[in-house]
Amino acid sequence: MRTRITRISLYQNAKMLMILYVPIGFVYAIIGLVFLTMDIEYLKATGYVFLFAPVWLSLSVAGVHYAVAIIYNYLASKFGGFEFEFTEVK
Repeated sequence: MRTRITRISLYQNAKMLMILYVPIGFVYAIIGLVFLTMDIEYLKATGYVFLFAPVWLSLSVAGVHYAVAIIYNYLASKFGGFEFEFTEVK
């Protein structure tokens, strides 16, 4: 049985990617808190960037996904999408 992916849902996939990237952002936030407690000035600036990583990382992943999904949906409508062949196992 052949299946072709002709359209990728923008909102649903972006939402799931954002949820998956929040824990990664929290790891950066913990590193940012450590940087803020140090007395080195340039690490404090990096610490603030890392502290807001759960927000900016999730939003940037969603933005990139929207761009890639729009391009894929356009190309799949013109040339066809990815094809997979499934076999039923009993």
